[in-house]
Amino acid sequence: MLSSLVLAALLSAAPVSPAARAAFQRGEKALEAGQLDEAAIAYQEALKSAPAYAEALNGLGSVLFRQGKRAEAVTKFQAAIAADPGMKLAYFNLGYAARKNGDFAVAAQAYETYVKLDPTDADGHFGLAESYRSQGKADAAARAYETYVSLETRPSEQRWVDKAKEYIAQLKAQLAAAPAAASSPGTAAAGTAAALIAEGDKALRAGNAAAAAQSYQSALLLEPTSVEALFKQGNALAKTGDYRSAVEKWERVVQLSADPSVRKSAQENVDKARARLAQAVAPTPAAGTPQARAREAYERGVRLVLSRDYAAAVQALTESLAADPTLAVAYTARGSANVGLRRFYEAAADYQDALRLDPTRASPLYGLAEAYRALGRASDARIYYDRYAVSTAADARASLQADARTKSTALASGVSAGTPAPPH
Repeated sequence: MLSSLVLAALLSAAPVSPAARAAFQRGEKALEAGQLDEAAIAYQEALKSAPAYAEALNGLGSVLFRQGKRAEAVTKFQAAIAADPGMKLAYFNLGYAARKNGDFAVAAQAYETYVKLDPTDADGHFGLAESYRSQGKADAAARAYETYVSLETRPSEQRWVDKAKEYIAQLKAQLAAAPAAASSPGTAAAGTAAALIAEGDKALRAGNAAAAAQSYQSALLLEPTSVEALFKQGNALAKTGDYRSAVEKWERVVQLSADPSVRKSAQENVDKARARLAQAVAPTPAAGTPQARAREAYERGVRLVLSRDYAAAVQALTESLAADPTLAVAYTARGSANVGLRRFYEAAADYQDALRLDPTRASPLYGLAEAYRALGRASDARIYYDRYAVSTAADARASLQADARTKSTALASGVSAGTPAPPH
């Protein structure tokens, strides 16, 4: 019997039919437009006649990842690699998807191959470093971060260069302390896990929930049943908006903790998160309507903001608002894109429009405060920071509320609160 790898190689050797190639191209266009369901159908059509069509497998993996189906995406990227072991993009996508899914060993292996295929891509080395750090491989992580720093030349990525340097210092400090930990083998793992939890606590206090979640995950690799790390990771994930993953962590706390008060708190968090998820479900506009076009362009714009392509994001979000001028969240997202472009007057106008259309949301308050601060309007910025800090809206984040209070206080004393920047 042929192994799956040999079978994939034989299938991939067969020429792709014009019909399969045409279906693949339809999938690519739909994916680029953010039409995920249409893209999935097209890629699956291509794969019917060419099951080892690597590009189609990779495309379908991208669709699944964007739909939040990370484990399934990982499987498709692995299949694409089996079909074409030289496909660089599939290795990168596998590394990224596996890392976001918490499969750090799989992620590290994928990134290791990717950086061999493309040794000058800074992003690959950063992903490798993150994967190593999450596995507790301090020495390898430090070296990968150092390579990233040496390769990264984009001005827009300077904050990540600074973060990498910070991690390098932390990792080298851990390595320097390793001999002392080795003298007490029974407590070494616990001590390291405690240090990682403390690192997560520090990141959370600084408002970096994503980094905090990753530190807690690293602690859980060393102590999988750590109730403290599970509980805190749930908190961090909830602050990033990933309520489904947060629920998983808190439910583990309910199972593992012997403390009734801890179990009660975790269960309360589960109930609140599920309520948030229920509130987030909204009816999908009918296909082809202006509202559907507006929603598609809005979602595309948000993805572009997250990838820091701010000019393209402004274009997509302007398209969204042309289709539906009442879509408040599109104004908020375009405000963030304009902040990224340092267009603070335009950003302020967008956030004001968002508030006018939906005064119940908190996000425009924080955005408007950031824009006013950048424009030197300290008293106006303080008003909106203070409003955000006490907001009880569903989209208000505790970490940003703490940040708003700090910045308001700094402005009141005449101290600079830093340069506004959209999230990475």
